[in-house]
Amino acid sequence: MSDKVQDFNPNVVDEIRTVFDAGKEIDRIDIEDLFIAIDYWRRGQQDEHQLAIALINSEHLSFLKYQMQSARTMNTALEMKDQLNNYVFGLVGEVGEVVDLLKKFFYHGHEIDKQKLKGELGDILWYVAAIATLFELDLQDIALCNVEKLSRRYPNGFDSQASANRKE
Repeated sequence: MSDKVQDFNPNVVDEIRTVFDAGKEIDRIDIEDLFIAIDYWRRGQQDEHQLAIALINSEHLSFLKYQMQSARTMNTALEMKDQLNNYVFGLVGEVGEVVDLLKKFFYHGHEIDKQKLKGELGDILWYVAAIATLFELDLQDIALCNVEKLSRRYPNGFDSQASANRKE
């Protein structure tokens, strides 16, 4: 057993479980401690292992749950091409709403209304989810592919030179 596993504080497990069981969002988890915990759990503590699985899956479920709930409000009475047309125009319109908020911030001296911005970004997310659902794509997979692409483009984080010289 590694020193890190031997020195692992099992209270971390209880703290994670308390937050998770309460249905609250986990604001910040020390990733190193979480991986130590997973290693510890893999060594025979089944309840803690199941908690780790639930924590990992909870992120996937949040995308899945959002996509499933948003799909309930899609206009499925329309043919696929008409739905797509509706969602693309809706998406462009919502992007325009965000651009208008930002334009007023940059050029008209307005403060950003974060609640309005959040609502408009939520509308954009709905249209993205609708288009993904229409093509039987999973938002989780879309997000993971995007993270992988960005990681390839900027393995050390963004920098201007890497951006100017990127291949993809």
